[in-house]
Amino acid sequence: MSEPFRLSREERNRLNEDGFVLRDAVFAPAECMQMAEAVEALERDLLAARRHARHVVGSYVFELQRELGAVVKWEPENPDVVQALEPFAHLSKPLHDWAHDPRLWNPSKDVVGQDEIGLFTEKVTMKRARTGGTIVLHQDYPYWRPLTKVAHKIMTAMIYLDDAAAENGCLEVAPGSHRDGMIMDRVTTEGFGANEMDPAKFDLARLVPIEAKAGAVIFFGAFLVHRSLTNKSDRQCRALLYSYQPDGYPTGLELNRLLAKRPPQQRT
Repeated sequence: MSEPFRLSREERNRLNEDGFVLRDAVFAPAECMQMAEAVEALERDLLAARRHARHVVGSYVFELQRELGAVVKWEPENPDVVQALEPFAHLSKPLHDWAHDPRLWNPSKDVVGQDEIGLFTEKVTMKRARTGGTIVLHQDYPYWRPLTKVAHKIMTAMIYLDDAAAENGCLEVAPGSHRDGMIMDRVTTEGFGANEMDPAKFDLARLVPIEAKAGAVIFFGAFLVHRSLTNKSDRQCRALLYSYQPDGYPTGLELNRLLAKRPPQQRT
């Protein structure tokens, strides 16, 4: 625990109680600009690659870039606007290197629950001004559970690259919801859509917006209920998300590549 940037006792207590920890001003404005430049370059590179068919899966519109090992998510209501990109550490050295910054890496050890950790996956949400749409109500665990037996230990460090508020679609979380485990009220009962929570069966009054300046980081685990709403402002609300897991397990990219090689009847 002598390493810099580890969670304090107060932060660990808050993590246990609320399911998340917010740290303000972790990264300076100049660093956020560097990250944002790398994100924009990544988007340009992916959009310059050969285009592929889009697939509506649950509430999302996916374009699989199999050659690059990445997924482009498009805004369902604005089909020319990118919603998110993932994974990307294998495609962008600057973004790969930021994942290993001790300001993210060291506190993430306390959220995973052990000192030996590694990357699981990475995502950037674009939330463009006036066009950034909703990220549906969900927990991360159901998406990861079919891939790995340590899904319950995977956690995420989310960096705001822009000032984030309710008006431009900041993260909203339900404090304490992580203690409920996997919530079974789903929009559908099968397929990818079964990973989405049914907002009609969840007390949305539990959700609180996590408003913070660019450079803030939110640390949270796989069971925290969260979402984000539409960006109604003239400002962007980009966020960089790194998900960490116990060391020694395959990354999400490696697991998905293995899954793609299996015969269809084995993809369960």
